[in-house]
Formats: sequence, structure tokens, C-alpha cells
Amino acid sequence: MNKGLLVISICLLFFQCDFGKDSLPANSQLLRNIDISLSPDSVTPWAPVANEGFSLGVSQETFLSGNRSLFIENQDSLNINAALWRQTYDGPMPAEGRRLTLRAHLKGENIELKSPGSNIYISIRMFPVEDSEGTTINRFLSSQNRFRVFGTFDWEPLAITLPSFPKDVEYITVYMVMGPKTIGKVYFDDITLTVE
Repeated sequence: MNKGLLVISICLLFFQCDFGKDSLPANSQLLRNIDISLSPDSVTPWAPVANEGFSLGVSQETFLSGNRSLFIENQDSLNINAALWRQTYDGPMPAEGRRLTLRAHLKGENIELKSPGSNIYISIRMFPVEDSEGTTINRFLSSQNRFRVFGTFDWEPLAITLPSFPKDVEYITVYMVMGPKTIGKVYFDDITLTVE
């Protein structure tokens, strides 16, 4: 028996190896620049989406790790817009059925929620928003209606887990969001999207 065939046979017998079905093993990190410190001149691939009344930026004074964090600030309690930071992943996708967890650390300063829809939250969106059969199940997940984020607090983790990765995904976008009628300032750092 040649050595290559022997190695494959042993692997299949003892380790139940999977060649090709899932190119992303458990603990694969899908985001880049997770501590916002990859480059001194840029936070790429993080991109801000700012609406009127919001200030989005990078703090070199307040951070959990590395030497910077992202922030969103709003002081207008009547502002009906939202603002966010986002990053898109378009590399090899997790196998259908794998778990996917988005984690971020947040620090808040005087955050007040001025309406029932107000909040600070994180989200994952799969694209296209429907699979080849028109199904939208497991293609969007958010902490918006799960956790209320308010007050002044030091770095706290926030995580959401997609229980079963869907089929037909071309790319994934994650969002760090300050919703409408939310005032104060929130920082984001150590943002990860992990295959489990």
C-alpha cells in the first residue's frame, strides 16, 4: 500500500476527516482588523455608515486591546436615523449547518434609549438575503431585541450565535449599530466572527 493511501485510510478510520466539504475548521476567524489596530492610517476593512446627527470615528484614547477602537456618538434624542460600522467577508464560507458567532466588546458613555426601538446592537446578514429556494431562515441575526444596552459601563462582551449556517451564501456582512433615538457614545473593540 502506498504511503498516501495509508495516511488517508488512517485519517478516515480514526479521525473521520472531511476533505473538501468544510474548508473552514472550527475556530476559524472570518473578520480582519478585529482590534482596529492593523494599520496606523486606516481601519479598513471596517467602513462607517453615518447619517445626519451622528459622529463616527476612531478613538486612540479608549480601547480594549491594540491601540484603537471604533465609536458612534449621538446627542440628539429626536434623531430618527441609525448609524453603523460594517465589515463584509467574502472568502470561503462555513459548511451548511455550522454555528457562527459574532462577538464584540462595547463600552458605553451616558447611553439613553429614548423610544422602544432605541438600542445599541450587533447584527449578522447573509447575502443574498434568500437562498436558491427563496428561504430567508438563518440569513439574519441581531441582538437588537435580545439585549438592551444603556447607561455608562466599562468594556462588556456582547455575542450572538447563528445556530445553523444556511446554504447559498455569497458573502456575510456584520454591523455595529446605534439605533434611532439613542443618545450617548458607544465604543466597539475586539470584534470577531467565528466558525464553531
